[in-house]
Amino acid sequence: MASQDNFILNLLQTVLEELKVLRAEFKVQSSTLIAAQYEIRELKLSQKSFEKIMVDISEHVEDIQEKVGSQASTAATPRLHEVVESLEVKMKSYAEATKSAHISFCQEQEIEKTNQFARRKNVRISGLPESEKEEVKSVVTKFLAETLDVPNADVAQAFRIGTIGTQPRAIIVELIQ
Repeated sequence: MASQDNFILNLLQTVLEELKVLRAEFKVQSSTLIAAQYEIRELKLSQKSFEKIMVDISEHVEDIQEKVGSQASTAATPRLHEVVESLEVKMKSYAEATKSAHISFCQEQEIEKTNQFARRKNVRISGLPESEKEEVKSVVTKFLAETLDVPNADVAQAFRIGTIGTQPRAIIVELIQ
C-alpha cells in the first residue's frame, strides 16, 4: 500500500514538474508572440510610411510633369526631364522594396505555421532515468507500454534534450500519428 502511494506521489510530482516546464514554455512563447506582434505593427507602420512617401513622390512627379509641359520651350526642359526620370526610378525602387519586404514577411509567417504544425505531434517526458549509451526510443517505448499501458506506440523518433547533470534530461518524443 505504501509503495503504491509512493508511486502515485512520484507520478504526481512528475506531472507537476511537467506542468511547471509547460508554464515556462508558454511564458516564453507568449513573450515571443508579443515581440512578433510588435514587429508586425512596426512593419505595418513602415509600409504605411512607404505608401505615403510613394504618394508624395507621385504627386511631385505629376507637378514636375505639368511644369515641364508648360515650360517645354525653355532651356531647362532637359534638366527637368532628367529629374522626372530620376524620381520615377526612385519610385519604382521604393515599390519593389516594399513588395520584397511584404513577401519576406509572408514567407516567415508561413515557415512559422509549418514549424508549429510539425511540432503538434511532439511530447515531452521528464523524469525517466538516464543511462550511458541508452537507446532513447526503446526507453520511451518501454515506458509507454509498461507505465501508461500503451502497447505498440507509434514513435517516429525520441531524443534527450538539455545538458547532462544530476537530474535525468527530458525526452522529446515525435509520434507518427
